[in-house]
This record gives sequence, structure tokens and C-alpha cells, in this order.
Amino acid sequence: MKPLQSLLFFRRKSNSLFLRLIAGFLCIILLLGSFTLYTLAESKKNVRQGIVQYNTLMIENTMNSYEKHLDLVRKQMSQFFLSEDVQRLQSNPKFTSIPQIIREISTFSSNPYLFIDNIVLYLKKDDLVIEKGTSTDASTMFNVFYSSKEYPLEFWRKQFDNTYSTRLLPSAHMVNNMYHDSPRQIGNRIPHLFKNEWHNNLFMIVFLDADRMYNAFQQSIHDDFIVYGDGGETLYQTEGKESFLSYADLKADGRTEFVKDGKYYFSKTGKTTGYQYVYRVPAEQIAYQTRLNVTLVAMMVTVIVLSLLIAIVFAVRINNPLRKVIESIRTLNEKQPFRSSISEFNIISDEILGIQLVRKQLGFINRLKAIRSHEVDGTSLEFVNRPFVFLLFQVQYHHGKLNNQISVEKWLYYIRTYIDSQLTPAQPDSLTFQIERNQILSLVFAERTPELFRLLGKMKAVFDHDKEYGIITIAVTSIYSESEQLTVAYEEAQGLIGERRLVKETQIITERVSVPASIGFSSDQDKEFEVNLREGNLPQLTALLERQFAKWQGKDMTASAIYRFAETMEVKIRSTLVSAGLETNKLEAILNKSEEKIENCVTVSELEQLLQGWVTKAAETVKEKKEEKHQVTSFVIDYINEHLSEEIYLDVLAEKLKMSSGYLSSYFKGKTGKNIVDYLNETRIAKATSLLADNNIKIHNAAKEVGYQNITSFNRMFKKYTGMTPSEYRKQLNSTS
Repeated sequence: MKPLQSLLFFRRKSNSLFLRLIAGFLCIILLLGSFTLYTLAESKKNVRQGIVQYNTLMIENTMNSYEKHLDLVRKQMSQFFLSEDVQRLQSNPKFTSIPQIIREISTFSSNPYLFIDNIVLYLKKDDLVIEKGTSTDASTMFNVFYSSKEYPLEFWRKQFDNTYSTRLLPSAHMVNNMYHDSPRQIGNRIPHLFKNEWHNNLFMIVFLDADRMYNAFQQSIHDDFIVYGDGGETLYQTEGKESFLSYADLKADGRTEFVKDGKYYFSKTGKTTGYQYVYRVPAEQIAYQTRLNVTLVAMMVTVIVLSLLIAIVFAVRINNPLRKVIESIRTLNEKQPFRSSISEFNIISDEILGIQLVRKQLGFINRLKAIRSHEVDGTSLEFVNRPFVFLLFQVQYHHGKLNNQISVEKWLYYIRTYIDSQLTPAQPDSLTFQIERNQILSLVFAERTPELFRLLGKMKAVFDHDKEYGIITIAVTSIYSESEQLTVAYEEAQGLIGERRLVKETQIITERVSVPASIGFSSDQDKEFEVNLREGNLPQLTALLERQFAKWQGKDMTASAIYRFAETMEVKIRSTLVSAGLETNKLEAILNKSEEKIENCVTVSELEQLLQGWVTKAAETVKEKKEEKHQVTSFVIDYINEHLSEEIYLDVLAEKLKMSSGYLSSYFKGKTGKNIVDYLNETRIAKATSLLADNNIKIHNAAKEVGYQNITSFNRMFKKYTGMTPSEYRKQLNSTS
């Protein structure tokens, strides 16, 4: 029994291509081994040319990579900077457009192939900065988030006065000083500036990750590299290295490779930018190669001839199965992959089958998204008069249940496998694959038959069992019949997904519905919301939101429309709190990861709770800030409340406090976030609103009661702070009651 087992084991092993090649080329290895020993003894001096050529090609490839990447960044960032949304910030900045700009910045920053760490839009007006995480002021941005010795805040402010369209600055080490005790090292960043030569109110800074670019473009065991700008400035140099030759010395020498001071320099100049790329290697690393003598040449020829003869003999023995593998590659059929007695050939066949499937899916994705491609599999996607529909499954998972990426990926894999298992028996030609992070697409060659919708109903019942983990929306497109319509069908599927409702169940969407153009606050409600938020009036704010959400009950509001309202409310809260002087850390504590939290809301009630939570925290924070007691501000506030119906002058208050009027005004604004005049008017109008609630008090008497002797001035100021005239306000109170 044992000899038989040994024989079978040896026979199985003998089918291995590895063992057959080892046995076949053993003689070649012995011959080449003796040849190698001889040549190693004779050739320690002749690799110089190869190494020099290698390093020359390497620096040329590095230069080309940098030039192409910088040109790509310049083109894409110029297009983004000159876009309508960004340029509108110069003359008419709208906070509603800032989230869209931030999302575009985040998209560019998250692209690993652009090496963009952050994009900063700096507005001269209000000293406002917009970057991938949020909007803030310039001092916080460049003194806290992106602080560097080379580029202080004053440097960036001076850029408004310079005239240029684009400019690449030398790299600098950036530090995040949010926590003074333990500042976070960001790393080396290369600032790339973009400006509009005709407007000096805005410029953009693209922070390129210098170290990641270097690691991607310069592959060498010697990290000794430098880039000079067209003016001779050092744009980037690897850390911890001794100084290079100066830019002037490199230009004076003029050679692309030379040895100086024990170092071998390789230099290339970019054709597009004019930058100088220099790589340095210790001269002792450059070895020398000996010349091949006649004996070595004769021995080499003899060894090659013998090796060829032996290789031919053993190659013939494996020629037939190899030829079959090649034929299988040329005419590969998914259902009949090639099988051989050699296990390695079977592995190759399986891998080729997998590659073919991946290429087919890649060609299909390129076709869907209208991406021009040279994939040969794209030709197999051509068809005419073959009805098909797209089924797009969008997954919105709960972070509380699936709290890590591995769990999410595993759940999505199970969903995709289940969809494929249901569609394939009914439609064998269907294709199902994950096209986005949270989207699974199925191409079904069938019409919108009752059988298809029954199958989708069965899937819905299964998906609803897992709704505690996430909600799935199914979009069913119209019927198409030609491959040229793949992109149109895909766009329709994406549009249908946007029609989903915020309900906690699986939805099957088959057509678009009309949605009101505006579902947010009216202009009067906007002003009322802002005034109450500035004052920290939580009951009024809560009532406003409750009335807004109550209007949507019983109406088919799409998730995208309600999400837009929530994003608008986030911008309103953020802008109001910023203008009220709220500290950045408190603002971020309220609105931390706001966009992600909005997208995680599955139902309307969850979204309402989220907005009510933000409003509650914002109102409480404003209230706390307003209730901070200071000796001077307390005196001013008490004096205003006690003499509200009288004429109140800043000079009189300053004289009573024994200080100048200018200092008093600055001090009061620093403590309260508003100047004395604005506080006085807000207090008077707030008192007037309570008086107008009593219909027995006439409007002109209410005006005099709060210190306005001129009814015209009272009407104008009342509308400024409430968004409506006193009479309109009273009518609204009466209609509400």
C-alpha cells in the first residue's frame, strides 16, 4: 500500500510545471553557474554605463512625471477656480453655494492620484477662508490649521496685491496648532496659487503633498533629490541631506550628468515649467565593468549554444500543453475554461478567466459613464434590438449597526451575491456588479414584465428583514434596446434613485415625480429664524421647524429635496453663529460632521430630530454667550433696559464709565459680539414685539415706549430686525392665535 501511495504522490508532483522546468533546466543552471563564477571574478568594473544610463532614465522619468502632474493640476484647478460658483464669491458670496464648493474641494482632495492635501479659497472681503472641511477666517486657517514659518498670515494677505494668474511656491512644513500642547505635524506641502488677474478679491491655494509626490515619482534607494524653480528657488528637497550645488552652478556647468566633490549629479530641465530636477548619487556607488576578453567571449558562446540545445529539448516536451493554453486564451469561453494535466496551466486558465470578467466589467462601466477606452471587451457590448432595463440598488446603511468598513463591505457583498442569485436563474444573460461604494447595478435583458416586478417584490421582502442595518432603494429604468443607450439608461437610473422617500423600508421607484421648486423657509421666515437664533430664543426656533416639517406630512417629498433643506439650514446656523462671534471650536462641536449626519438620516423624523438638536445646541450656546456677565457690559445692558424709552448716547455711557467712547464700543463688541447701537436697537425691537402682542396698545405708542419718537424710523428698524412691518407682525400674531 505504501509504495503505491508514494508512486501516486510522485505522479501528482510530476504534473507540476515547476518540477518539470527544474529537471529540464538543471543543466543550464549548472553551466550558467560556472559562467557566472568566472564572470564575477572578471567583471567588477563594467556596470558604470548601465547604472549611469539607468539613473539618467530615472531622472528623466521623474521629470516627466512631475511635469505632467503639475500641468494636470494647473488645468483642473484653473477650471475649478474659474467656475461660476467660485468666481461668484468675489462679488456676491452666497452661503448656500459654499457646501457645494466644499464638496467639490473634498472630491479633489480625496483623489489619491492628484496628491492634493487641501484646497483653500481666500476671500479678501470678511477675511473668509473656505477649505475642504469648513469655512473659517484666515487667521484661524493660517495660524492654526495650516501654520508654517515660511508662510505666515501676512504673506497670504500680501498675495491680494500681486498680479499673476498662477504661481508655484517652495514647499514648507505645515503644522496644525489646534492643540497647543501637542501640535500635529501635517508634513511638507507645496502651495500652488491661482488668481484672477482682473480681480484681487479672491485667490486659491492648492496644497500639494510634496512627500507623496516624491515617493510616487522618484523611485530610488538614494533619497537625495531637489527641484529648482525657474527663478532658482528651491521648490522641494529631500530632508536630512547636505546642500546641493547652487542653481547658478548647475546652469554654469550645463551638463546633464557630471561628478563633483565625490557626488554624481543627474540633472534634467522641464520643457513645460523650466524647473530643474537634480538627483545625486555617491560616486563610490558607481561600479566599473571590465572588458570581455576573447576567452570570455568564446566561453559565453559555447555556454549559450549548449543552453539553447538543452532548452529546445525540454521546451518541446512542454510545447503541446503550452500551445493549448495559448489557444484557450485566444478563444476563451467562460463556460468551458481550458484544463490541463499540469496544475499551473489550470491556475493560469482560471486567472485569465477572472481577468476577462474584470475587463468586461471595466469596459461596461466605461461605457456607462461615457469614458473613452481602448478595451477590446468594449466591442462585445454592441447590440441592437435587444430590450433591456437597468436595476440600480442603492444602499444606505446605519452606522450604529455597521460601525466599521469591513462590516459594510461584507454586507454589500452578501447583497450583491443575493441579487445575482435571484436574477441569473430568471435572466441568464444579466450582469450584476458593484459600481459605486454604495450602489449595485444590474443589466437585465428583459422588458418591465409582471414577472420582473414580482421578483423585485420578493427581493424587497428579504431586504426589509435587514432594515435595521440599512435601507435599500431599487430604481427600475424605462425599456431600452440599443447599446448606444446604455449611458442614457444609467443616467435615468441615477435620477430615479434621487426620487426615493425618507421612509424606513425598501422602495421600488419606476418613474420621476414633480417636486415643488422650493420647500424651505420663506424670506420672512428666514429673517425670523436668524433673529431668534441670534437671541437664543429656542421655543420660537423649535416652533418654526415643527411648522415646516408639519407642512410636509402627507406629501410625497423626495429625500434629495429634504436633504437640500437640511443642508440649507446647516449653512444658516453656521453663518448666523459665525456672524454672532461664536468661537470656532464651539461651532464645530455643534455642527461636527454635519454632511455625514444628514446623509445618515433614514426617515424624516430622524432628520427633524437632527435639525432640532442643532438648533437647541446653537440657541443654548448663544444664550450662554449672551448671559456672560462682565462689569462694563452689565452696566451698559442694565442702563439700556432702565432707560429704554429715553434717548441713549454712547458718549453719555462712556462718561459714566470714565472711558473713551471708542474703547467702550470696542470692548462691548468684543464681549457680546455686537456693537452698542445694534444691541440697543435689537433690545428695543424685542421689547416692541412683546408690546404689539397687546392689541390695546397702538403702534405709535409702542414706538415711543421703546424710545422711537419718529414712527418712520421705528417702522424701518422693526422691519430690519424682524423682516416685516409692525402692522404685518401684529396681523401675523392675530392669524396664528
